[in-house]
Amino acid sequence: MATGSASGRWRSRFRSPPAAAHYCGTDDKDREGFSIPQSPPSPNGPPLSALTLAALAAPSIALSALSLPLVVYLPSYYSGSLHLDLGVVGAVFMIVRIIDIVLDPLLGGWMDRTRTRFGRYRPWVAAGAPMIMVGMVMLFTASPGVGPGYLAIWLLVAYAGWSVLGLAQLALAAGASPDYQERSRIYAWWQFAFMLGMVAAMLIPKILAFAGRPGQTDAMHMMAWFVVGVTPLMTGFTLAIVPERHRAADSRHGGISTYFRLARRGDVRIVLLGELLLGLGAGATTTLAVFFFALAKGIAPADVGLILIGQFAVALLVTPVWTILAGRLGKHRALALAATGSGLAQIPLYLMPGGNLLVAIGVFSLVGLFYGAIAMLPRAMIADCADANRLDSAEDCTGLLFALLIGVWKVGQALSVGLLFMILDWIDFKPALDASNSVQALDRLQWLYCFIPLLLSGLAALLLLRYPLTSARHAEILQKLQLKQ
Repeated sequence: MATGSASGRWRSRFRSPPAAAHYCGTDDKDREGFSIPQSPPSPNGPPLSALTLAALAAPSIALSALSLPLVVYLPSYYSGSLHLDLGVVGAVFMIVRIIDIVLDPLLGGWMDRTRTRFGRYRPWVAAGAPMIMVGMVMLFTASPGVGPGYLAIWLLVAYAGWSVLGLAQLALAAGASPDYQERSRIYAWWQFAFMLGMVAAMLIPKILAFAGRPGQTDAMHMMAWFVVGVTPLMTGFTLAIVPERHRAADSRHGGISTYFRLARRGDVRIVLLGELLLGLGAGATTTLAVFFFALAKGIAPADVGLILIGQFAVALLVTPVWTILAGRLGKHRALALAATGSGLAQIPLYLMPGGNLLVAIGVFSLVGLFYGAIAMLPRAMIADCADANRLDSAEDCTGLLFALLIGVWKVGQALSVGLLFMILDWIDFKPALDASNSVQALDRLQWLYCFIPLLLSGLAALLLLRYPLTSARHAEILQKLQLKQ
């Protein structure tokens, strides 16, 4: 983490707004915190115990164990093992994700208006768990003969359950402490639990392969039952340990006009367009990962998870470096640098020889060098935009801005699945893992996987350099806000 004045400026981005501010956003505005707190305990109360922090983070294990396999393995499973048309699978994923994007702000509003004897968000934590469990089983244990309608219905259930549990968990965590430094500790635990769930899900195919069951169907079934097993345990742990803080006043929520007004701001527009481009690129690599490594590079499908784990491990190690660079270069320049590096890291993937797992892990880990910055810096920049908007409009719309940012990322992910699967179908690519594809089809697959992210990341980097909220400008904004108080 950056030290001295840079660290002070970095922490100032995430200060809670004054109590008198008019709220038009949701209560999960602080959910994207990522810095590791190193300052003394805040006077706002004693730090949370490790047991409470673990309980707040626990649902992330179930959420991540669902989310990554849903994108990495499920499309290839339905288009390959279950013999659905490749373009149809892509279209279903794209449509369902767009519906999911619309659902998030509605859920946030309903949660904030909930009043029960058990709290505002705890009932939603309980409600999201069975939706995830049912959706996961129906999706991952489907048999040949199911159609696109079946896929669409259970994708909606699974994604709705993810949204209910995820939003409720983040809102519950945000209310666990009023202090930013303590919230940083909360989200550090949250991030660790999320990564733990991803690693566990990615290891399942490899464990089954060691046990002599390397088939994709067995792996899909085991992932489903893993989520079914951990979801009630993790949510039950949360509900048993974490109390809910009483909130005296309701949050006010802006309508659709507020969304459009915020999106028209120059600083917000640059961040959102940059996030869209980066989301499209990340969606391309995630969607095509199994096809690229298994069919184009000759890696066993059960080993693809190990390649992804290598990326996550490197990302965790180098993320603190990006906090330092952001303090010294400016967030937008650091993000532009990360976008450029992430794009260029695709070139060795195209050039690497096939059939060597260790080489694949090493080369793909290069992408992990930039993963943390691309995930966290847009969140920090949107927090700065929220300060600028609060100065201009006297409204604290941090929650709505985060909803816009996350929604744009989801749009990128949805479009990448839909469009790329249609392109693969057009080039006559066969998605079954035991299929025999032409050399031309495999080469086009590699071009899609490697050079679409390279192009999109380059465009994002050029755009981000135009971001107007420098460190000096943001310091002026904070000073004016303090004078207004």
